[in-house]
Amino acid sequence: MITTHKSDLEGTSRDASGPGWTSLRLLVKSDGMGFSMTETRVLPGAVLTLEYKNHVEACYCIGGAGTVTELDSGAVHHITPGVLYAPNAHDRHEVRNDGTEPFHLICVFSPALQGDEVHGPDGSYASS
Repeated sequence: MITTHKSDLEGTSRDASGPGWTSLRLLVKSDGMGFSMTETRVLPGAVLTLEYKNHVEACYCIGGAGTVTELDSGAVHHITPGVLYAPNAHDRHEVRNDGTEPFHLICVFSPALQGDEVHGPDGSYASS
């Protein structure tokens, strides 16, 4: 059984951030679950261009709001609390927060993240 409190992870290598985002890695590869889970915040004004070439991801919004744009098709999805989005085909996408509060997500990645990754120049994480 794995139990942890997020306060035990804050300020450690599992507390990752980059321009416009923070991500607390609640479960990582070394936990042996086969997937990772993060508590992620996209900060107000942030626009993130992402393409997870080595992972699939599912994100569930628990606070704030934002948009996710599929860059190949131009389809725009409005994400609010209770909405899940999953770029299941390694979709190149843009996550935007035009609001005044963080866009708060719980995200699951497969394969699992190591825990200290940050996005590369192409918006992806390196393979785990």
